[in-house]
Amino acid sequence: MSVKDQIVEGALALFRQMGIRGVTMDMIAENLGMSKRTLYENYPTKDALIESCLQLDNQNRKDVADEILKKSTHMIETYILFMWFHVKQLRAVNPLFIHDIRKYYPNTIYKKVDELNDRIRIRIVEFINKGKKEGVFRDDVNSEIAAYVLMDMISPLNSNALNNRGVFQKFMYADIFEHIAVNFIRGISTKEGIELVDFYYSKHKLIA
Repeated sequence: MSVKDQIVEGALALFRQMGIRGVTMDMIAENLGMSKRTLYENYPTKDALIESCLQLDNQNRKDVADEILKKSTHMIETYILFMWFHVKQLRAVNPLFIHDIRKYYPNTIYKKVDELNDRIRIRIVEFINKGKKEGVFRDDVNSEIAAYVLMDMISPLNSNALNNRGVFQKFMYADIFEHIAVNFIRGISTKEGIELVDFYYSKHKLIA
């Protein structure tokens, strides 16, 4: 592994644990056991390092997505596997990670997050339409409205989550997300679809 790769992996782990603002270049160097000079020779600015970290994070997500698509035997199984992956992410990542990107880099780095969310929303619409054709989702569901509702409900950028208000005072966000995701897909499913949701949910259920 190159020095640059070591820096990016180490920095990303710290950013995910503490948020962007809470991590300094000095902390990254100390955590990696390298000199500040070596760090700055590879990444002259924190912004440049953050950019590389997010590229790695996105690539890791794509790799996981490819693996899920390869192992899935049914579209509902794919949804359940993506749900559990996101649950793991929420359990492992400090909400401040995305919050700080949104707050301090709204017109640069976070813009890419917005673009990714738009692509995900389009994929959800396609997913629901495919489910209708296969008879696992109800014909009366408005695919576009459902996609927007799901994205809004599961967004980790919800201010209530960050401010520890309402339901977020009592439950972990990962548990809230799981509850929303499972009941969303059950709500748009036919009887056959619900049976498949329950089957794949039980099959892949994570042990807390």
